[in-house]
Amino acid sequence: MFRTTKLLFLLVTLLPCYLTICFCAEETAVFIGLRKEVPIEKNPVNISVINEIDIVEKNAKTAGEAMEETPGITEISKRGTVGSESTMRIRSGGDSSKQVLVMVDGRPVNDTALGFANLASIPTENIERIEILKGPASALYGANALGGAVNIITKKAVEEKPKTEVGISATNFSTTLYNMNFSAKPGKANIFLSGDKSKSTGFRKNSNYNDLNLFFKVGYDFEKSGKLNLSNGLGRSELSMAGRNYTPIDEFDNDLEREATTPLAYQKDRNYYIQLEHSLKIQETELKTNLYRDYGYRHYKDPGSASDTISKPQNSGLGIQAETAYDIILGFEGRIEKFRRSDLTIESINEKRYNHAVFIQKMFKLDKLSLTPGVRYDNNSEYENSINPRLSIVYLLNDNTKLSANVGTAFRAPTFEDLYSPFDASMWTQGNPDVESEKSIGTDLGVECKIKKVLASRLIFFYNRTKDFIEWAPTSPSGLWMPNNVSKTFSRGIEVEIENPLLEKVSQSLSYTFLESKGKAEGETYKTLQYTPKHRINYTLNYSAPAKIKTKTEITYTHKQTWEDWKTHELPGYTLFNLKISRPICQSEVFFAVKNIFNKRYVSRENYPLPGRTYWTGINMYLWN
Repeated sequence: MFRTTKLLFLLVTLLPCYLTICFCAEETAVFIGLRKEVPIEKNPVNISVINEIDIVEKNAKTAGEAMEETPGITEISKRGTVGSESTMRIRSGGDSSKQVLVMVDGRPVNDTALGFANLASIPTENIERIEILKGPASALYGANALGGAVNIITKKAVEEKPKTEVGISATNFSTTLYNMNFSAKPGKANIFLSGDKSKSTGFRKNSNYNDLNLFFKVGYDFEKSGKLNLSNGLGRSELSMAGRNYTPIDEFDNDLEREATTPLAYQKDRNYYIQLEHSLKIQETELKTNLYRDYGYRHYKDPGSASDTISKPQNSGLGIQAETAYDIILGFEGRIEKFRRSDLTIESINEKRYNHAVFIQKMFKLDKLSLTPGVRYDNNSEYENSINPRLSIVYLLNDNTKLSANVGTAFRAPTFEDLYSPFDASMWTQGNPDVESEKSIGTDLGVECKIKKVLASRLIFFYNRTKDFIEWAPTSPSGLWMPNNVSKTFSRGIEVEIENPLLEKVSQSLSYTFLESKGKAEGETYKTLQYTPKHRINYTLNYSAPAKIKTKTEITYTHKQTWEDWKTHELPGYTLFNLKISRPICQSEVFFAVKNIFNKRYVSRENYPLPGRTYWTGINMYLWN
């Protein structure tokens, strides 16, 4: 560990001074780090931003694909091709996707029953940018921000002239994707509409997918009465569920790994939400209000095992925040979560819980030093109340170098399934109403060096410790699996980012993440948590070729993952090579991409095979009225 640290420190600090490029444009403002729009250079270095250009260049179709190469993100897991469940973990191994809070315009989208956010269900067509805060963030955003928080900010019209964008793309397995955006700014109004549809037969047997997403946002500037935005989203999907496949990777033959263990299973999802945002400037104070309600419906059925489950989550929330002239932010959030579940048409769960929270933070500015302490109190009707403090420090060493440090506590609330899951004779599982929240404390230290048109690099050290980790395990001689607070975990590591151009039309970026993540039950020794890649490397080379052709080459390396429970598990390491070529033609852009060029066979989740080489091609047409 110490040798690795020294090597990375030398790598970052002794780079030749002719390197050039910046992580974000200087005018970029970020909300997630301090709950207010603050220029990126004044934020801590544990924040990453992915903008619309990044999304297009990556050919990302979902929020998960857009964040795949971000340093500090342990992994964007995949259980299959288009439509299959995809989750994320930040700076941790193990079952930590439930410890990442994902929001869309400040509205939490984590599944209240399962705990995680399914990133495969969030299309990129309406995304303006994604802000990622790594490290404990419950002092800012409350429950489930133990590992970090993600805020996905949706688009709005930026030009008065009406604009329409239409895209069509296709890939392997009879997969086609269609998308459409429309935006306009008539007078003081703002209109944005988007829709996308996907259809695929999937890589494996019984992995068909069909979905439709619609989104609209309308806004109006009432000047003295403030700005108002109304958003509405509707999504529906049908996914055939192939289940696990136990074929060893070295026996993949493009046939065995396609077999389905649940050849008749399927899942239907319906999601709908409405959200109202209002901002009002009163002298030197800005008042922001966020009101939302969302509904979900999921029907999983497997005729082969007589499984037939319908889940109906429903959430409502209200947030009020005041930003004062004295660099004080204070606010209130209220949220009602309801969850109903039926098995074989018999209702098995019908629960609800209430959460009320107040928070306050104050920024102190002392020349080149800024200190931002904050604290939040969450009161919940079903689990214990929680107080979470946080301190963020940013020091501008000079015009080119920034130092930052963060320390804070956080918690992950038990899900409805953790608390109330009924006895399942087929799986031999049952919830535990006495399970408590996970609790953590974490810190990071970072340095960022940016010399305009010369250098941009980041180096971050982080450490997080968690207690009362919720683990499903056998709890009695009968072997009944129940959740209990039995584990302690820790994660520590290093994140490195470097970007620079090699020539006038050639640029490159490199990122590296080192992660050690271990846990133990009471009376046992620490062991490596499942799905903990010790090393991850991402390299990107961009080239603007003659004839307006652009190429993007990506190389990603993921170290092997080994862990033990009742047996030893090992996922081999893998290196993937991707290539994208694009060219503008009139008011459109055509592209061709190859993912996994060398046809590497691998898995990111045990017993869920992924395809080898795949091809993408498509066209995006930009139309103006």
